[in-house]
Parts: sequence; structure tokens; C-alpha cells
Amino acid sequence: MVFQGSKPPMNDKSFNSILLAVIVVTILLVVGVHFIPDKRLALISNPSIPLFLNSEPLTDGTPSSEWTNEEYTSWQCNYPDNFDGDYFPCGITMDLSSTIDQGRDLSGYENLTIHMNYTGPANKVRIAIRNYNPTYSNVEDRNSTKFNAVHLHTKDLNREHKLALTAFTVADWWLNQFNIPFAQAAPEFTNAISITIDFGGPEQPGTHQFSIEKFELHGEWISTEHWYLGILCLWMLGIFIFAIKKLIKLNAQTQHDTHIINQLSNTNEQLREETNKFRRLSTVDPLTQLYNRFGIDQIVASLADQNRPETSAKYSLIITDIDHFKQINDQHGHDNGDLVLQHIANIIQDNMRANDFVGRWGGEEFVMIMPCTSTKTAMSIAETIRTTLANSKVKLNGEIQLSASFGVSEHQPNEDFATCFKRADNALYKAKELGRNRCILAEDKL
Repeated sequence: MVFQGSKPPMNDKSFNSILLAVIVVTILLVVGVHFIPDKRLALISNPSIPLFLNSEPLTDGTPSSEWTNEEYTSWQCNYPDNFDGDYFPCGITMDLSSTIDQGRDLSGYENLTIHMNYTGPANKVRIAIRNYNPTYSNVEDRNSTKFNAVHLHTKDLNREHKLALTAFTVADWWLNQFNIPFAQAAPEFTNAISITIDFGGPEQPGTHQFSIEKFELHGEWISTEHWYLGILCLWMLGIFIFAIKKLIKLNAQTQHDTHIINQLSNTNEQLREETNKFRRLSTVDPLTQLYNRFGIDQIVASLADQNRPETSAKYSLIITDIDHFKQINDQHGHDNGDLVLQHIANIIQDNMRANDFVGRWGGEEFVMIMPCTSTKTAMSIAETIRTTLANSKVKLNGEIQLSASFGVSEHQPNEDFATCFKRADNALYKAKELGRNRCILAEDKL
């Protein structure tokens, strides 16, 4: 159907052609992510990253380390026989920052590619990355920058080696010296200020020669996960735009249907309200606003439904009867009798819990159903209602004292409601026989 003033809808052939083209482009994008070149940062022979040789004069005047080429990529350490210090100054530092608190963010790199040649008696070489964080670092103390380090065996040198940044750990001596909490003890590269290559501890005396051919960081410009997520978002955006255009085109056609549906919805809502009104009238006692006998029957039927797992639990039953109610009606009239019924209904309702049910069984008799409740609890609640009622007064033609008798039973396995009710009813009449105004627990069996 073409609406007046609108463009003809796209035919299936055109749509299928566009869809096929989008699918082909999507496949190329999915495969193409693996051909995106890595993000690289060369740390050697980089004019923006100066190199410093860590060297001090020895006792005989010779330097502890010295450059051995003009490109500053090779150096030599002269480790004497009589050195007994904790740290021998031999190594190079790549300065990544102009100031101690403004370094480079290396967190976007995953690997450090190293090709370093070494000859000498050392077993291990240390690579350390210093990171500044104002939470724990002090601009006045360069040693307060986090010391992320990894130790490489010299056997792994003399060839190209890819080292994951996740291999770096924070040195224990640094954590202890600056009392770093566990939450800040993880390696960190968000503000790296320098990278150092050294021994990290005492080594064998002799000549140690280093030569670096490659020392660079590698990372993805965009992770594969983010790339695929971007493709998915583009698809979702395309589907969303397509759906919006469809909705706009169908809007005029559906306006009339929407009007009819709204009318039917309003009619159904009115019918639903009427149904709820009559359902409530059929299950609620109009005088006390408690369940009536039919409402209690509905509750009992639901509790007897063995197909619902929650109904298999036991429940307790309380039946109460107002003492001398006929006398109250005869002496004060039925209107005042209704006030008494409402007064007692309010007291009972105030002492019920959220999952309890209470109804007027008939005349002056009330029934309380308490799911998942023991007889001990039910007796306690019945006694509370009894004492509250006994301590209350109703002003009719003068104040009158009220009391009620209670029978309490607990639903037994495989017992129907009628039997449970009969046991509670027998307990109620026993309370009447014993003088009224008391709670009696029913026998387990009739």
C-alpha cells in the first residue's frame, strides 16, 4: 500500500541487495581486524626519549659503566672483585617524562619486544618501570614512584623476546618501605616516568657487555572485543533506524486500529473493575470488611491445592465465638450488636500477620487461618486477642465488657479442612463449657 504524499516502499529486490552488501562489508570488517597494524612505541633511538647511563667512579677511578658505541645502544659494566655494596650502579634509564609527575600512559600496550645481546657472568637482568601516582608518590622523592619490575634470565637474551606487561610485579621492598595497602599493590603503567635496565642485585665480578637491537612496546589500537562490539552496535543502529522508518510508514495505517484498540481497552478496564467489585462483594463481609464464608472457602481451596508446593506446609486454625452475643443483641439491639462485631473484627485484624487470613464465619463466629504457623504461635496470638478484647470496652447504652472463647487446631498431614475445623470447633465448645473467655487447644484427632 502506498500512502498519498509518501515515497513508494523499497521493494524486496532492492532491500536484499543492500542487505547482501552490508553482510559482505561486515565479513570484511570481522576478518580485517586481524590485519590492523599494532600500535608501537620505540624506546631506543627515539629522540623524544633520552637515555641515561647509570655510572659512578670506582675506587681506582674507572667508571662502573660506560657507553661502548656512539648510538648509545651498547654499554659495558666493570664489576670489581672487592665490591660489597647492595646495589652496583650499572645500567641505563629511559626517561619518559619531563617532570616526575607527568609521564606516559603505557596501559594501552600489552607487550614489550626485546632483542638485547649480553655477554658476561650474570645470571639475570632486571627491567623496571617506574610509575607516578599522587596517591602514594611524592614529587620530592623519586624513589616513591611505584617500582614495577621483571627479571629475565640471561639465557633468554641474545634473541628477540616478547614480554607481556602482565609479567611485571611490584617489588616487595618498595611495598614494605612505603607501607602500600593491598588495594594499591598491583602493577601500574598509567603514568610511567622511566624504564631501567640493570642487575637489581649483587653479581659476579668481571666485565658485563650489553647491546640493545630492539626495545619497543606493542599494543592494539583497538581491542578485538571493542572492534566486534562496534560492528554489533552499527548493526543495532541500522536495525533501529530501519525499524523507526517502518514505524513511521505504518503510523498512518495503524491510527484507526489504535483508536479501536483504545476503546476496547477502556471497555475491558471497566469490565475488569466491575468484575473485581463483584468478586470482592462475593468474598467480603460488608459489615466487618473481613472475608465472608465464601471467601474463606476460596482460601481453603487454594491451601488444599497439592499441585502448588507452597501449600504443602501446615497451617493453624483459630475459631472464636463472642461470649453472650445473643444477650447483647437482645439488650442493646442489633445495631449495637453490629458495632460489637465491628469492634471485635478490628481487634482480630490488628493482631493478624501479613500472610494470615481472617473471616466472619457466620453470626458472631470468626475464623483465622495462619499458614506455616505452629500451635504454640497460634495459641499465643489467640491469647493476645482474647486479653485485648477482655481489656477493651464498647460504649453502647453504657460501657459493656466483652469476652470471647477460642478453639485452636493445627492442620495434620493428609487431613482435610473440615476435620481440622471440627477439632477446633470442639475445642471452642470445650472453652464454652469451662466458663468461656479462654483459649483451648484442640485434640490431635477427633
